[in-house]
Amino acid sequence: MHKGNIRDVAPDTSMLHYFVGSAEVKKMVTEAASKEVETYLVTFSNGARTKLHYHETDQILIATKGRGLVVLQSKVAMEGDNVARVSMDEVHALSDDDYVCVPAYVWHWHGAIKGEDFAHLQVKKPGKTTWLE
Repeated sequence: MHKGNIRDVAPDTSMLHYFVGSAEVKKMVTEAASKEVETYLVTFSNGARTKLHYHETDQILIATKGRGLVVLQSKVAMEGDNVARVSMDEVHALSDDDYVCVPAYVWHWHGAIKGEDFAHLQVKKPGKTTWLE
């Protein structure tokens, strides 16, 4: 068994280049505790968000504080080998205790509504994340 307290977890600054604005990332479940699942607590300040990305596994986001958005692709059109036009029309508002499951390989971003702070837990199987921005 692995037990911990959120206050004792140091922020992971290695991922901050994947964010727009100010955010804090804390890895709650490390590989030492489980090779089957990864869990992060992500706190977004004043409208901060992730950059556009997708995961090779489903991702569950559970809102814990404030108001945020999850914006998903509705269409992807390739324009050459390395360029894609992604339509981002599926918008989900989240507030305390709401959750959403983002399917694998769906481009998306998530973060705080402008002018607001927001926090969520991210839970998924370990796997590659591809960043577009």
